[in-house]
Amino acid sequence: MTAALAILAAGASTRLGQDKVLADLGGQPVLAWSLAAAAASGVFSDTVVVAPKASVDRVADAIRRGDYAARVIAGGPTRTASSWAALDALGDAEVIAIHDAARPFVSPALFARAVEAARRSGAAAAGLPLAETVRRADEAGVSLEEVQRDGLWAAQTPQAFRRELLARARTAAGERAYTDDAAAVTALGEKVVMIPGDRRNLKITTHEDLAYARELADKGLAAIAASLSR
Repeated sequence: MTAALAILAAGASTRLGQDKVLADLGGQPVLAWSLAAAAASGVFSDTVVVAPKASVDRVADAIRRGDYAARVIAGGPTRTASSWAALDALGDAEVIAIHDAARPFVSPALFARAVEAARRSGAAAAGLPLAETVRRADEAGVSLEEVQRDGLWAAQTPQAFRRELLARARTAAGERAYTDDAAAVTALGEKVVMIPGDRRNLKITTHEDLAYARELADKGLAAIAASLSR
């Protein structure tokens, strides 16, 4: 089954206050790290980056400067709408992987595992089983109860799906928006297999997240994939 990748970079970055996918990370834009990992995985025949309409030209210019093999398209008003735009843009690929550009430390191996799991099972999502104690609190922050963590996962991306599943999820969703694509497929009553993610596959949301990511890159604890799409 042929596989294609959508990298979602259409978020507003409101909590960071700047376009996080173009922010510098180890001398490269944040977006470049995911593009390099995707190229190094060797599993994708096509890649699109979904950017805000107002940022398409800037993102495309960054991709050209890095000589990455990816196209840029405009996203929609929600994450779900951006995923559907990617589905339209990725032609006839039989497996569609979707990754958040704000997770720059995704590994080539994780991309490959997600695609292979989707080929076998139809739908797969990276994540980490929860290890910490989980508590529910009220609006004042007062602890109410401890939540059993057995079977609970912290979701990550990439997530990968057979095209026909995503197409059916799109039809069923209508105008509804979901927190991620696995939720849209689960709403169909279809199974999404969880695969082990990576603790380094962090999501950059705040200034503190970006500073931590830069520290990891500066100390050599995270490295951009050496095999670029050139």
